[in-house]
Amino acid sequence: MESVGVGLLGLGTVGTAVARRLIDEWELLGERAGATPVLRAVAVRDLSRPREVDLKNARLVADPGAVVADPAIGIIVEAIGGTDPATALIESSLRAGKTVVTANKAVMAESGPRLTAIAAEHSARLYFEASVGAGLPVIGLLRGSLLGDRIATLDCVINGTTNVILTQMRTAGVSFEVALADAQRRGFAEADPSLDVDGWDAVHKLVILAWLGLGSRVAPAAVDRVGIRHVAGADVAALAQLGYRVRLVAHAERAPGGAAVHLRVRPTAVATGHLLHDVEDADNAVVISSDLAGRVMLRGLGAGGASTASAVVSDIVTAVRERKAPADRAVSAPVEARLLTEEDVEVAGYVRIRLSPEADARALVLQALEDRGIPVDAAVDAPGSELIVLTGTAPRAVHDRALETLDTLTHVDEILGALDRAEA
Repeated sequence: MESVGVGLLGLGTVGTAVARRLIDEWELLGERAGATPVLRAVAVRDLSRPREVDLKNARLVADPGAVVADPAIGIIVEAIGGTDPATALIESSLRAGKTVVTANKAVMAESGPRLTAIAAEHSARLYFEASVGAGLPVIGLLRGSLLGDRIATLDCVINGTTNVILTQMRTAGVSFEVALADAQRRGFAEADPSLDVDGWDAVHKLVILAWLGLGSRVAPAAVDRVGIRHVAGADVAALAQLGYRVRLVAHAERAPGGAAVHLRVRPTAVATGHLLHDVEDADNAVVISSDLAGRVMLRGLGAGGASTASAVVSDIVTAVRERKAPADRAVSAPVEARLLTEEDVEVAGYVRIRLSPEADARALVLQALEDRGIPVDAAVDAPGSELIVLTGTAPRAVHDRALETLDTLTHVDEILGALDRAEA
């Protein structure tokens, strides 16, 4: 059977899982691809470090550029992570007419449209299914089955680390700090968890989904981003009593009849009956709402080496299968998006307030919200002179101004917590 040379850049958790599958299951992959993908070289930083996988006949090299330049290698698998030097290596591979498979969400969020244009220009191919949702085939869905639809919204839980932490906070009744330490101990969170808990990982993935689903180019820095560091265990517990679960929700929407879009990543109270309510632990989920297909949901394990390797190896098999076909997988150039303003984006909310001892403090707070354009859906008294308010839908800017006003009122001791809210 014909073989196709594969070069692997990086041998971390994902790279090791990919290498093991290529080596151990070469016959199965060859049958499915019509030719055998053969791992010929692996680039690593430290040649002396012990490896968890027997690389057989694959060369171990320190220079990733040498792997890219090897004429016996037709497929480059980028598993380094980060943007430097990954972006440059991907670009040089594409300019050489080679196929690239990557799971790198940061690179694809920052440079995806430009790299796909380079691939088209040089009759190369770029596959990146694993960049969002690991083993969930959401990229393939947006690039294939839903090409005839106009997508209105995307609602996602696309960061396994934060979902593990928030699930632990609710089920064990612990603080963010305790839940994070537990997630690190169990291998669900990095030693430096900033990209996950501060929302950047989800932002990168959402930018990719908006590019493919909405046809809009949004810079990661322009996304409305709030991480989970300041989510209080008391808010998670109080919301659980009311039938809500807190998720780090990534949301993208297009204004009806317009080109303006809105992207946000924020901790959100998700109501019972909502499709994201029961997405627990390391599971990811993407809910796509479109004009023809209606609501489509993908759900499954969205983190970890094995799940990510599943998508990477699938892309390798597809690349081998499509190697002799015209390179027609270029994504149309996205439109530089006009962003909706905070006056245009409507949200519902949750607020937990500690009231002053004044007898009429509760009524005055609720009246103040109504006077400032915030409908009150429900108000629940809680121990310790606390008041929980579920606010109705209103522009983000109106919500923010109302909270600023509450913070100045004498009958409000402290605003203890505030989150977005999503109903079924």
